[in-house]
Amino acid sequence: MAMPHRLMTLAKEPLIHILLIGALLFALYSALNPQAMEDNKRILIDQGQINSLQQQFARAWNRQPTEEELQGLIENFVIEEIYYREALALGIDKNDPVIRRRLRQKMEIYTDNLANALAPSDEQLTQYLEEHPDKFRTDDRYSFEHIYLNTDQPTAELRKRVAEAERAIGSGQPITGDPSLLPSVFDDVSGRMLDKTFGQGFALQLEGLDKHAWQGPIRSSMGIHFVRLTEHAPGGLPELASIRDKVEREWRFDRAQALDQSFRERLLANYDVTVVTKNDQ
Repeated sequence: MAMPHRLMTLAKEPLIHILLIGALLFALYSALNPQAMEDNKRILIDQGQINSLQQQFARAWNRQPTEEELQGLIENFVIEEIYYREALALGIDKNDPVIRRRLRQKMEIYTDNLANALAPSDEQLTQYLEEHPDKFRTDDRYSFEHIYLNTDQPTAELRKRVAEAERAIGSGQPITGDPSLLPSVFDDVSGRMLDKTFGQGFALQLEGLDKHAWQGPIRSSMGIHFVRLTEHAPGGLPELASIRDKVEREWRFDRAQALDQSFRERLLANYDVTVVTKNDQ
């Protein structure tokens, strides 16, 4: 008797072959490992799991689930567990790069959680602060106003205008400057930001200036400036009490990195790793 055309077409499909092979392997495993299969068929949903499902629902919807919704959550969890076990039994998880990466991430989360569970003492954080000062040192901060002279003019004219500005400063007269896209007043700006705006080394030139007096000329990558410094707050290494949260975050991050490295080394010690290259073959 001839096989119907549709059945013959399905029989040629690779997916059908894979499913049939998987079913045969599953049946063989069941025959050879009856106790394992029996244990694998038991699914226990205890009160702890139910509480977890309720909490997940409450976080998502900002309310507790109804009885009907809770029953749906339980049923969905059971189906998910069954699919998970059946997938493992068929080996679907093997050599899947997405699953491998996800499982690695979950393993790494364990070390992160361990670091987060640690409670560093003030002595540990003080030591960490002293050993990593560059992470926490603050920049000098400046407040000032300036008058700008454009250097895109003949040298003789520029020298004349600089000399006029210096005489105006000496006699207490106002200085005449050129138009600029820069603001004329900077308030509580870090030295690092000033160097980004005016060019490297500009903030260093402000350190030696007296407050509340016009001084200059000071050169930048943009031109020449006459400056009246109004405030200079030196940077430095703050006390632990003022930056404890930041120090603790950095301490936990470094601690997690160290724990992760130690964990990897312990795991590697349990494996015999061989890398075969083309030259070895």
